[in-house]
Amino acid sequence: MGKYATYSEDFFEKLTSESNQLDLYIFVQYLLHYQLSEAVDYCHQLGIALKGDIAIGIAHDSVDAWTHPELFHLDKQAGAPPDIFAVNGQNWGFPTYNWKKMAEDGYAWWEKRLTAMSNYFDAYRLDHILGFFRIWQMPEDSVRGLLGQFSPAIALSAEEIENSYGIPLRQWGLERFINPFIKDWVIDEIFGRDNRDWIIQTFLDYIGNGNYTFQNEYNNQKKVEKAQLEDWVREGLYKLHENIILLKDDENPEKYHPRISLIQTISFREFGDDYKGRLEKLYNDYFYGRNYEFWKEKAYEKLPVLKDATNMLACGEDLGMVPANVPDVMNHLNILRLIIDRMPSDNRFVSPLNEVPYLSVLTTSSHDTSPLRAWWEENHEEIQRYYNEVMGWYGEAPYYASAEIIQEIVKRHLNSNAMMVILPIQDWLAMSEQLRKEDAKSEQINIPANPYHYWNYRLHCQLETLIDNQDWTEFLKKFIKESKRAY
Repeated sequence: MGKYATYSEDFFEKLTSESNQLDLYIFVQYLLHYQLSEAVDYCHQLGIALKGDIAIGIAHDSVDAWTHPELFHLDKQAGAPPDIFAVNGQNWGFPTYNWKKMAEDGYAWWEKRLTAMSNYFDAYRLDHILGFFRIWQMPEDSVRGLLGQFSPAIALSAEEIENSYGIPLRQWGLERFINPFIKDWVIDEIFGRDNRDWIIQTFLDYIGNGNYTFQNEYNNQKKVEKAQLEDWVREGLYKLHENIILLKDDENPEKYHPRISLIQTISFREFGDDYKGRLEKLYNDYFYGRNYEFWKEKAYEKLPVLKDATNMLACGEDLGMVPANVPDVMNHLNILRLIIDRMPSDNRFVSPLNEVPYLSVLTTSSHDTSPLRAWWEENHEEIQRYYNEVMGWYGEAPYYASAEIIQEIVKRHLNSNAMMVILPIQDWLAMSEQLRKEDAKSEQINIPANPYHYWNYRLHCQLETLIDNQDWTEFLKKFIKESKRAY
């Protein structure tokens, strides 16, 4: 942005007085506000409540980051640790919040944001509510999500690692744990023996004792990303960067966090069985218990302020690596949970719909998952179990989900105790052999692990056509009337 990088009220006044282009944007915003307000009033006249979406992040080049840079960590990136959506984690690319600074004025920025949303919506989905407990934070030079750490989190000192877990951190040298572990055999495994010499000469420097480090031109993932490299080379270099056991804490470089999924790293395999066991204990203690009460305290500092800012009904998106106390906090604050039966929050096969709590939003699919028909085709062994154990049907599960199968799944959701059952239009239309789209896989809205498949879905039929289809309308009315959703 050059000379415009730093915001000031004087500069903004100058822009408004000199720029006709700015007037155009202001006018467009006014039109959008006017049109949306009209639509809201119309829906309310029909007795329809509207639910909006509060995204967890803001862009680096947004007006919020420009006018209030102190409220954000602009040198960090938010994302998610590895999950069923993305084995390498997710890097969303937007800055994380400076919660300490936001707390100084009672989270006024959030109150203003929610108050503005309340002009249009009766309820809202708080995207990634886990981010109000802790956020997955990566350095600005990361591309994938594996080099992140939870923020805030109680990091480990070298003394604690040595005394509590018997891992001789300083005796063996911190570099062994905090730097990428790169040796000849590691290079061979990732790139193949025939490519070893070329990889070393092009990207690495030898530092003694059989170890290598990255040349300056490639010493972080962003530099690798910008280089003109073939996919297999780029992915392999990312993996080398991620071949680490511990990460330095963002605020205190003398404390450390275990790298997520470190047990799957090549570096971990180099340790003997005894030290593997010690590292596993450290890993499990850290990720499954150490921070739970701390994160709970952090959530109670923020969420009540957000919830009390308006009269909107608060719903939280709590999918992913969910600490055990998150549902309790949400229930205590009367924030509805999000439940997808194929994505249970515990170790069970599915979330039993007869146990779904009232304070929840239940759905068959989300924008980040495959819709029902595509999910049915992904893993036949899993679907066979679902077909027999969950749906209670005998015999071999069909490869394709018929309209009858989708109707049964939807009916089970409608008959749950959830306050709200909100289904994607793809799954509603899947109940009709005539209205469903031919290619089920093309109906997924977003693939989190694929940066080239963001929000690509477009409805394959016109809304006017659906409105004019009396048979479909009557079917839906009868279908819903025979469920617990009737009123």
